[in-house]
Amino acid sequence: MNWRLNKIQYPIYNLGPGKRIGIWVQGCTLACDGCINEMIWSKKKGKSIAVYDLYQFIESISDGYDGVTISGGEPFQQYEQLIAFCYLIKTRTKLNIHCFTGYEIEELEALFLDKLFFNYIDYLVDGRYVKELHSNNNLFGSSNQKMYFMDGGKAKEIQPTIKKNRWSLSVTNDGSIYMAGIPKAKEIEKIEQSLRDIGIIKKFK
Repeated sequence: MNWRLNKIQYPIYNLGPGKRIGIWVQGCTLACDGCINEMIWSKKKGKSIAVYDLYQFIESISDGYDGVTISGGEPFQQYEQLIAFCYLIKTRTKLNIHCFTGYEIEELEALFLDKLFFNYIDYLVDGRYVKELHSNNNLFGSSNQKMYFMDGGKAKEIQPTIKKNRWSLSVTNDGSIYMAGIPKAKEIEKIEQSLRDIGIIKKFK
């Protein structure tokens, strides 16, 4: 079983508690207006990787990490791959799993009657991004979104306690710069200016 992904980035510190490994899936049909990850909407881009191979890689680098964060794109539009991967992580490692989705939890329950995501995901942030409700919280793109802790097959709404504003930037071999995190209002412009100050010209899209 193969999973279509956009990238893996690590370490990241602001998309869940502690030191984390970030996975961005490729493809999303929800197409929220103002989405900062519009470049990974297309299902034709990204790279295909076997779920088990990805699990083995994550397990091999997992020492010192607290968890895995899965974002996108839309993780639940590759549901079988998502659940298979989360099952391996939950049953064979000590990492917790934090997942972002544009669907509301009631939609997920209606779409996926097995409700296995309740068992294999620890934290879930749900809801479409609404540009007019943009949030300055590091874990929410917009204030309509909610965070849940999955406990015993049930979802309990909680308030996030993560207050770090630490950005996670990485540079690939081809010179691409990737940013992990949900930006505050006008924060992208500040980051671009900081990069320009050290001679790096980069526009985040």
